[in-house]
Amino acid sequence: MISPNRNEVQRWFRDNGDNTHILNHDLNDKSVVIDLGAYTGVWGKIIIDKFNCNLYLLEPIDEFVQVLKNKFKNYGDKVNIFNGAISNNNEDKEFFINGDATSSNIKVGEKIVHQGRTFNDILNTFNIVSKVDLLQMNIEGDEYSILEEMIESGSINKVKILQVQFHNGIENDIERRNNIQNKLIEIGYIKKYDYPFVWEAWEKLK
Repeated sequence: MISPNRNEVQRWFRDNGDNTHILNHDLNDKSVVIDLGAYTGVWGKIIIDKFNCNLYLLEPIDEFVQVLKNKFKNYGDKVNIFNGAISNNNEDKEFFINGDATSSNIKVGEKIVHQGRTFNDILNTFNIVSKVDLLQMNIEGDEYSILEEMIESGSINKVKILQVQFHNGIENDIERRNNIQNKLIEIGYIKKYDYPFVWEAWEKLK
């Protein structure tokens, strides 16, 4: 993948985004938060310690799932962990482990296969029937197809706040990001913050 815009990365760190933007949400102990691509749960632990929210973690790599289980073993039913992969369909999907990243787009590293699950399937797996107060998505380029499917199926409307890291170097990345943003606006989302191809967040007001 192409490196993100250096100016935007610098602006993100200048604004202390890791300790401000990605944590500054209106949540409480009843809020439902989903982290797709939870990795080792760094963000998840900060967010649950801050808000005591109900945290749902999705991670396809066995090694990282075990880390998550160890990290959150004392949180009881406030934390639910699922070893799986989100997709835009329910077919088997190849993923490649490359360092701390797992992607179906960068075909470098150890290959694993998971049955893909759509966002609606993930909600059913976690038995989530209410709205999702915050969905974080950092999934190494798969965010395009996932969000396109969620918008087409309407499942995006179950999400109040979407926090996503778009990755460049994906085919038609700029055009697809623009199209997704325009669709989000059409269905009632407004932008909370935007550091292109670093982090951005959208909130549904209607």
